[in-house]
Amino acid sequence: MAILRSFVNGIQALLHREARNEEIQEELQSYLEASAEEKIRRGMDRETAWRATRAEIGSVEAVRHKVWSATWESNAEALWQDLRYGARQLLKSPGFSIVAILSLALGTGANTAIFTLINDLLLKSLPVRDAWQLVSFGHANGGGTLGAVHPGAVDIFSYDFYKHLEEEGRRRPEFFQGICAFSSFPVMVSVRSSAAASSPATQAMTHLVSGTFFSVLGANPLLGRAITATDSDAPGRSAVAVISYRYWQQALAADPGVIGRSLNINGTLFRVIGVMPASFYGVDLNEQSPEMWLPLSMQAEAMLQPPMLDSSGLYWLHLMGRRNPKVSLSQSQAWATAQYRQFEAEREGTQIAESRRKEIRESFVELLPGRGGISHLRAAYGAPLAVLMGIVAIVLLIACANLANFMLAKAAAREREYSTRLALGSSRSRLARQVLTETLLLAFVGGGLGLVLAYGGTFVLIKFIAGEVAHSALSPLPDLRVLGFTAGICLLTGLFFGIAPALRISRIQVAGALKSRYKGSTDGGRLLPNLLVTGQIVLSLVLLAVAGLFLRTLHNLHSEDLGFDRRNILLVKINAKFAGYKPDQLNTLYARILSRVDALPGVSSAALSGAAPMWHGNWGSPITILGRPAAPNEDVSTLLNRISPDYFETLGIPLLRGRTIRAADTAASPQAVVVNQTFADRYFPHSDAIGHSFTIADPSVKGVWQIVGVVGNATYNHAGEVPEAMAYLAVMQLTEDDQYAYWLQVRTSGDPAAIAGEVRAGLAEIDPNLPILDVETISEQLDHLIDEQRLVSQLSGFFSLLALSLCAIGLYGVMTYSVVRRTNEFGVRLALGASSGGVLWLVLRQSLGLLGMGIALGVPATLVASQAIQAGLYGLKPSDPLTLIGSILMIAIVSVTAAYFPARRATRVDPAVALRYE
Repeated sequence: MAILRSFVNGIQALLHREARNEEIQEELQSYLEASAEEKIRRGMDRETAWRATRAEIGSVEAVRHKVWSATWESNAEALWQDLRYGARQLLKSPGFSIVAILSLALGTGANTAIFTLINDLLLKSLPVRDAWQLVSFGHANGGGTLGAVHPGAVDIFSYDFYKHLEEEGRRRPEFFQGICAFSSFPVMVSVRSSAAASSPATQAMTHLVSGTFFSVLGANPLLGRAITATDSDAPGRSAVAVISYRYWQQALAADPGVIGRSLNINGTLFRVIGVMPASFYGVDLNEQSPEMWLPLSMQAEAMLQPPMLDSSGLYWLHLMGRRNPKVSLSQSQAWATAQYRQFEAEREGTQIAESRRKEIRESFVELLPGRGGISHLRAAYGAPLAVLMGIVAIVLLIACANLANFMLAKAAAREREYSTRLALGSSRSRLARQVLTETLLLAFVGGGLGLVLAYGGTFVLIKFIAGEVAHSALSPLPDLRVLGFTAGICLLTGLFFGIAPALRISRIQVAGALKSRYKGSTDGGRLLPNLLVTGQIVLSLVLLAVAGLFLRTLHNLHSEDLGFDRRNILLVKINAKFAGYKPDQLNTLYARILSRVDALPGVSSAALSGAAPMWHGNWGSPITILGRPAAPNEDVSTLLNRISPDYFETLGIPLLRGRTIRAADTAASPQAVVVNQTFADRYFPHSDAIGHSFTIADPSVKGVWQIVGVVGNATYNHAGEVPEAMAYLAVMQLTEDDQYAYWLQVRTSGDPAAIAGEVRAGLAEIDPNLPILDVETISEQLDHLIDEQRLVSQLSGFFSLLALSLCAIGLYGVMTYSVVRRTNEFGVRLALGASSGGVLWLVLRQSLGLLGMGIALGVPATLVASQAIQAGLYGLKPSDPLTLIGSILMIAIVSVTAAYFPARRATRVDPAVALRYE
């Protein structure tokens, strides 16, 4: 502690000065009043008494100021001298300084990059007024559901409940200052920047919001005004839009007269009424922030779908509120829950079943902090980033252990210098402070370079997570929190690898150090370096095993059986709505598309569907199976997809029984549906599903659907999921909005990416206005779905190799230093007849002992760390023996290799030279 107090003495003077000044001012004011009153009591008039007292205080203040100035100048001068001397010492050893700075820059930069992303995703608040007052009604998961919400926490709501809650909130303002609603999914729209329908169309991401959205958030536009309650009070009445700053800049060329300008959105003219600031991205922090916000009342025009505002059984909105800080969160939550239960019970009517009444009583609204908005990225990357933060922290610890060993070696080499300075009267604390100044200078220089590396690393990470789309919330630029984190890292690392040499200096024996260039090789002198190397081996083994588990998890996900043949499949996303096609025109369009694509060279087959495999785009609805009454509380929700003929043949989904959808399944024939094995096993465990019929609760899907075939289970959302009941409807037999198929699947005989251009050209021949929104292979799509696993596995692999390299460098340095210190000993042994092999084994034995101790301690540490990441593994156990054995072999090979070269150097010592070494 004495060393640290000596080192920070000058800095403490500066930090305490302002606080002490305030205390002194208060003391002086009290003294001024008391002294003046005393002089008045003695007969002096008031003005003269106050003048005399101020003169006394002025004299005292002048003396105090001189003392403070002298102390400050002395401390600052000493600190400046230490910095200059430390810089000269680093320049005298450029090789060591470069290696040290690069090691610290990599360690600090990695930590800063990961923390910057954590800060962006998890710690930042929405750029709105008093974001801490915002609460989210549930986790805001899900993209919509039809039918009753089940017991438990509710986080998705119907439009009519939002209107009810908003009205009740105005009547009872003690709970919420305001409540807003927004769609649970983004809406892609076609935009023409001029009113003419013939102008070129582009696509834009929009978000449907209530008229209270901006006022509740406390977000003010940069230009114009926000959407208000009067803009959203009647369906289809107010076609207005608020656009993002980025869209204004990029799509509208920062037009200063944009307010009042009309945009043709999906064929409807919307008037721009506001431009939001550059920092505002709404409430959803996801891959792409909305480019414009439209009123909820314009849902039908924005989505080109039937109205959803008048459907009380459709749950598709998320809610946020600004809580009254004078009322507790539990009270607000109890009020919201009571409102929800009352509304749902009244909606069911007087004939409500007791089972449904019980479900309503068991449902509740959970209020969660809303200051950070909502984000599936936060949920997806929160755990992986925490794991990566631990990994890069371990890498930094290994780098610090390396530098601690190097600094110990430097301190040993400079013992004569330190002894001379002690003999000339310098204090030990003064020398220790000098060493700590050098290490901190090294740490902050490395940290400065690490910030530069962190900027590039964070930019790559953001591009990995959010793609090419710029996002105002995800920025590689460090803010004050990140800069403070980096400064703290630099301070801690500088102290970590500087304390050991500073303590060594404090124990130097002056007389012994002045007699000889090197101290004898004692166990006490090697204990700390050996412990540091052992610690590096332990940490490196943990990182290697963790990286191995993640890499094997990634391999298992890639090789998982998805239920379809993913080889040679190209996915093309289209949207006939944007080209103006009506439902009665779709079957003709689909026939032309399939005929044209099938005719392309290299195409084996093609099919259309509403959702692509593993695209999270299937919609669901409760079903009613004719002749089979549902059991109480039975979950009859079923995933639905609309498909064209040859869908199963194109994807390679096996037909188990019956037949697939055929070209003969038209609007004039009985409605045909194919179900998967899970559907058949759930609803018909003791009979064949083929021939049975069911209806669908979704009012847009009309009629009775007869099961004509059963196919194998395919993966719909992500690898490793539990199969869900799935029904494939013949797209030619659907009507209204559900007839739109958005995905074209193309199976090719060769590389599917090579034919992408020809598919684009073929679709352009059919209709140049038909927008192609996305083109990728199914392998690329799978990579996107396991982005979190790819991020963790690839970065953990890179950092584990970096840690292993640092560990090897550390072991090499310790062994080299040991050989140099024992040169005389080796020379004597060789002179007395020892063999080169014996000397080689003598040196290697030390490194093998460190390796054995590191593995003995590292195996239990690895098992503990593996259990901590169990949730992120797939297809293997945390204690996977193959991964553990491979990690041990890898670190053993690298460690022995690193120790071999210094050991071989020991066998080449010339005895004659060694005996004259001292």
